[in-house]
Amino acid sequence: MDETKRNFLWLNYATSTNPRLFYELLSRFDDLSEAREAIQRKEFEQFSDVSDNVKNRLVSAADDRFMDRYCAWLDRNGVQIITPEDDEYPSLLSEIYDPPSVLFCKGTLPKELSLPIAMVGARNCTDYGKEVAELLGEQLSERGATVVTGLAAGIDSAAAKGALSVGSNSCPVIGVLGCGIDVTYPQNNGALYQSVLEHGGVLMTEFLPKTPPLAQNFPIRNRILSGISRGVVVIEAGERSGTSITADCAREQGREVFAVPGRITDPMSIGTNRMITRGEAKPVLCAADILSEFTDDAGDDVLNGAAKKVTFTSLGETGQEIYMALLQGEKNADELLDWIDCSAQELNAALTRMLFSEIIKQLPGRIYALDTIHTVVTFDQ
Repeated sequence: MDETKRNFLWLNYATSTNPRLFYELLSRFDDLSEAREAIQRKEFEQFSDVSDNVKNRLVSAADDRFMDRYCAWLDRNGVQIITPEDDEYPSLLSEIYDPPSVLFCKGTLPKELSLPIAMVGARNCTDYGKEVAELLGEQLSERGATVVTGLAAGIDSAAAKGALSVGSNSCPVIGVLGCGIDVTYPQNNGALYQSVLEHGGVLMTEFLPKTPPLAQNFPIRNRILSGISRGVVVIEAGERSGTSITADCAREQGREVFAVPGRITDPMSIGTNRMITRGEAKPVLCAADILSEFTDDAGDDVLNGAAKKVTFTSLGETGQEIYMALLQGEKNADELLDWIDCSAQELNAALTRMLFSEIIKQLPGRIYALDTIHTVVTFDQ
């Protein structure tokens, strides 16, 4: 590990994951080597206003033997260090208030993330919420987006599992932890952590190794979840929910906020429904609703292949009836004939056209479903 990173590690350790204090102390010196050498000489003039605890940590970590052991532990455990000086440091994250001074990572963080999208929601989610999180995670990952998640129980884990089910994504998941990089939380998520790494994903945290998952860590962690992402999708949140903290961070950071609507009688949908009705979040019914918000200056999707849009009337009479039938759920050809007043020949012709146009897709067993990843059908005004 080069001297610059060792010095960042030293001051990061001394300030105990307090980026505001880190950058304040950093500003007092031309470079960190000068600061560390001053501490080694027991010269505290420029640290006179810090607490005794921070001074003690500055001194203990300034010892070369301490830093050698620290770096050796990181190396043995496959932990990479990313600082704001590194090209790998996410550009979006550098824009936020109090960006992390050091990121502890497992896995390889791409220099550029094509479209990182955070997915957050209730730990005690419903089966509906879990199903939607997994489906959206899969759809976003299939289009090349990176799903950013806290890897907590419930919605977080479901979104990660959906994203990991896609084999073609080079970085399907970034897990942002509210604990040390060597701590698994919840404890039964060890297999999911390993799956993230095996599929090319990344685990990251700003907390020092061995930091337990304390309750106060998660609001701090949430600013990274939203800060590293282009947008945040909320799937199920109660009336008073920690998920709203992430949504608030996203709005403050200028990120897009989306929410999945739910039943008005469901306690786990109160938070998301209110975000939508108050105009704090855009409603999401499929991945295309998210992807359509991210375009470059030319109006093209950032992932080079946004879901195309077709009008409902362009589907033709039989196509319209097929579309309305499949809005109710997946159906085979016989079930579609029960819904639609047409011959089997007309149905097959329309199905072939819609499959070719990627308006619908065929599942095993000749089951048909809407292809919302590739095509969005808009209703004429």
